[in-house]
This record gives sequence, C-alpha cells and structure tokens, in this order.
Amino acid sequence: MSAIRENRTRYRFSDFARHGDPAYGAYWEALGEADIADALCATSYGGRGVITSLHLGFGERRIDADTARAVQMAGLILTERLMEFSGGLEDDIPALSDRERDCLSFLADGRRDQEIADLLGITETTVRFHIDKARRKLGARNRTQAIARLANLRLL
Repeated sequence: MSAIRENRTRYRFSDFARHGDPAYGAYWEALGEADIADALCATSYGGRGVITSLHLGFGERRIDADTARAVQMAGLILTERLMEFSGGLEDDIPALSDRERDCLSFLADGRRDQEIADLLGITETTVRFHIDKARRKLGARNRTQAIARLANLRLL
C-alpha cells in the first residue's frame, strides 16, 4: 500500500519487500511457490479515487532496466485502458498544445529534458514547464502516467 500512498505508477515488489528481510520471508516464500522471484507493477490513478493496477510476476530476480521499463510502460497503457472502462477517467480531457505533445513524445522516446530543449530550441526549464502543464491537463500523477495516458488516447 505504501506505493499507492506515494502515487507510484511503476515499481518492483522487491522495492518494498526486500529479499532477505525476515519481515517478508513468508511473503517471498508464498510467491516462490508460484515460481515468482520478483514482480513489476504498473498502476494508474483516475478521478473519483479509482485505481487500476497490474502486477506481473517473473521467475528471476534480475529484470534488466530496459525490460522493466518496456513491461511497465505496456502495463501502464493497459491500466489506462482499464481505467477508461471503469469510468475512472474524466470524459473531456483538455487538448494539449503542440509543444506539450512534442515534449511528451520526446520524453516517451527516452530523451532527457536537456536533449528535448536542444531539439526544440527552448530552455530546459521551458521543457519542464510544458511537460508539467501537459501532465496536469491529462490528470496524471507523474510523467510516466502522462505518457501512458497520451498513448492510450492514441496521441503519441
């Protein structure tokens, strides 16, 4: 529950329940019976307190960063779609400006704020401004959820 209290959209189970910590021994033992050594989670937050969460178990503890990012982004796109079915998304999401959409698109492509600034010929502060404004317009808790929401709306 602490991940939800922190409004996290992506995390590993082992981020919160450390392997080797006696407090989580029974937890990992139970997951081990299902051949789960670690799990990735993708969570979306919508209006009216609606939350959708997807947990994917893996047989190995080591999940490389690129795989984790790809799985979690796909999970967020799915949870955003599920959010739409549940009525957890507001009906009229405001339109984004071209600059806001460009900044989010480059961010989704894995570019850092400074790279986006260089590509668009604006300052890094302006990039952060556009991304944050788009995030708020989309009703997303963080940049990752904003990208997933944009992808779910087929605007990415």
